[in-house]
Amino acid sequence: MSRYALHFEVLLLFCCSGSGPTAESVPTLEAKDTPSVSKESIGEFQIAHSTIADTAGLEADLRIIGSKLGPLDPSIREHLVVVEVTYFSFTDSAMTTVDGQNLRSGVLIVHSCVAHDVRTLFEALQRDTFPIAKVIPINRFGLNADSTGWNDLASMANNNTSAFNYRTKPNSTEPSKHGQGIAIDINPLFNPLVRHGDEGTAVEPQKGRYDPTRPGTLTRSNTEEYLRPLGWSWGGRWPKPADYQHIEKSRGRCAHLQFSLK
Repeated sequence: MSRYALHFEVLLLFCCSGSGPTAESVPTLEAKDTPSVSKESIGEFQIAHSTIADTAGLEADLRIIGSKLGPLDPSIREHLVVVEVTYFSFTDSAMTTVDGQNLRSGVLIVHSCVAHDVRTLFEALQRDTFPIAKVIPINRFGLNADSTGWNDLASMANNNTSAFNYRTKPNSTEPSKHGQGIAIDINPLFNPLVRHGDEGTAVEPQKGRYDPTRPGTLTRSNTEEYLRPLGWSWGGRWPKPADYQHIEKSRGRCAHLQFSLK
């Protein structure tokens, strides 16, 4: 495993899979490096990969979000890493036919205490040809309207799989699991968040549809296989709301977060 260092106001480490030189021998990547995914092309299906360069601008964004929510806790910020993952996707823009021949690659920002889990999970998904639509760091979708996090709605609408997003829980001031870097949203259009209430059912993203028979959909059986050995849980088991896209570290210990997960 090779490591790359990107200096913000504090050191943000980037861990990528594969063999290579150690962190000490790799030059730092400056934020001025050109992102590999242009903002104009984010919504296009043909995006095949994202790279470490797509995290450019994180420092500036974190300062803006921090002015709204307060600075990101050093126990999180100093231990964020970028994990490079490879995955199978689809052959068509309707995302109905799995491409089991061509691997794509992308990067996920997570807390270092779950980096190994994330690599293990994506190795299992790849082994089973479980398709992922795209993996692009959520900062590429810009800030949300009130600058209290990155634009999760835009990311979900593009069926993008993402992890770290400095934001609070909905309708709460508590930090979300995404804000701690220990959660991932997978294929949100296939695995939407579904709220049932007195006024009917609300789905996020709006065009999301949950069909457990569709490739790329999380279910009770495959999440049991993929997540339980890693100490992760699935939001699809939550009664209110059912968050089918959401997986999070729920058991074990993240020492840098200064608490044990139950």
